[in-house]
Amino acid sequence: MSRPIFSVKERLSALLQVVGGMLFLQFGSSYAKMLFPTFGAAGMVGLRTFFAAIMLMLFFRSWHNLSRRVLLLVLPYGLSLAAMNYFFYLSLGRLPLGTTVALEFTGPLVLSFIHTRRWSDVVWTSLTVLGLVLLLRPESAVRPDLIGILFALLAAVCWALYIIFARNIAGKLPSGQACSLGMLCGGAAVFVPCTVPALWVGVHAPLLLALSVVVALCSSALPYTLEMSAMQKLSAREFGVLCSLEPVSAALAGAILLHEIPSLLRLCGIFCVVLASLGTVLMPQGSNTTVPDGPTLPE
Repeated sequence: MSRPIFSVKERLSALLQVVGGMLFLQFGSSYAKMLFPTFGAAGMVGLRTFFAAIMLMLFFRSWHNLSRRVLLLVLPYGLSLAAMNYFFYLSLGRLPLGTTVALEFTGPLVLSFIHTRRWSDVVWTSLTVLGLVLLLRPESAVRPDLIGILFALLAAVCWALYIIFARNIAGKLPSGQACSLGMLCGGAAVFVPCTVPALWVGVHAPLLLALSVVVALCSSALPYTLEMSAMQKLSAREFGVLCSLEPVSAALAGAILLHEIPSLLRLCGIFCVVLASLGTVLMPQGSNTTVPDGPTLPE
């Protein structure tokens, strides 16, 4: 079946939707970090997942055709999503936003290298390693936060698992229903340890609780709906190129909202990771390369 032809205006609109989704996602992460002193990183994971699940369930009306089989199908996807957000926020509490996202980005990159085995992957793997060295290299007498780095790398592993599980459910469920039910399963997993204590704190700080709803909207609901719309008008390669710029948008959001100005060394590390991602997307695809359907950005 041939791909529909879209006008320049429609494709430009799709490009803006992807860029807008990335900016919403990273600015939402910045606002979440501002709320860490009140709710804690784990509490913000609970609130973001809780409110995002409600928004997505209402938007996609995902309770239709709901069954035990469907829930079991999306359960691994939802648990990997919750774990990814959990470790990402724990890392974000210790590291700058741009560094955290760049480290987390290595998960999908390594997964791509494992599945393609092209000669050019030696170059992109080397660039990724160089980027990690630059990001993790101490710039002063203060040692890097090893726990924060570990959390970011665990988030990277969870992101890779998230993509694998997304492939498993691709074509079996509408992508909107899969994401909203996955968010629901992830929210259920963290509800008691993370969400309930945060909601109790929010009772005494209603304005800050309202801001956590904004975080859920910016970090999950808006990026995903924009991404879904854009993916209908862009090829997988074009979409991948745009997503490769996510570490840059994270560094930008961190600099503007959190005053986390990256050093030249850190910027070079982020650039290496972005370049490796772009190279992976733009090089000719092998016959055994598969592109996951559904969301590829972290929710």
